[in-house]
Amino acid sequence: MDNIYVPSTWRRLTAQAVDSLIRIVFYIPFGKAFFTLAFTDDEVRISLGHLLVLFLIPAIYEFVFLVLMQATPGKWLMGLKVVPFSNPAEKLHWSQCVLRPLTERLSLFFSWAIYAAAFFRYDRTHVADWVAETRVVQFTPRPKRADIRWFLGALLIIFYVYDGMHSARSTLQTIDWENHEIDLRALVDSDSVSEMMEEYEDL
Repeated sequence: MDNIYVPSTWRRLTAQAVDSLIRIVFYIPFGKAFFTLAFTDDEVRISLGHLLVLFLIPAIYEFVFLVLMQATPGKWLMGLKVVPFSNPAEKLHWSQCVLRPLTERLSLFFSWAIYAAAFFRYDRTHVADWVAETRVVQFTPRPKRADIRWFLGALLIIFYVYDGMHSARSTLQTIDWENHEIDLRALVDSDSVSEMMEEYEDL
């Protein structure tokens, strides 16, 4: 398979946006909680089991479509495909379909830093690709070769690692371990932009 190319950043971001819109359907069972959170000031408590489901929905979504067609709907629409790194002509092994989306769930702690690492590579692979030994490709030529962007990559990683750690800490602090519940209202309030700005000012 010689006619494969490193995907452009805009294609990958567009694919991610499309997948995010499609995944909204899978959050419908939690619609009441989200509606209450958005339009009232009431407390919104969910079990840790439901929180785990919310956390894993993107991973399950990607796993299913990687098994079926080696691409999520967003990637497919943008002409992208996930292939084994060593041999793009082969199909993905089931373990790669599991490892890639599960590794991406590290975003709970590192936000988009795991993706920003791709700016340090000409092939634009990131942490999840390294673990699963995969890469994303496109089948139309790029106008020019992908460049390594040290400054942008480092800046994004620093920002997203801080953001991810802040969000993870806020999540853990708002969990009611005794009752195995979490208050989504408290989580959203603790992770507000104003609080983050206050922390920056204290540094």
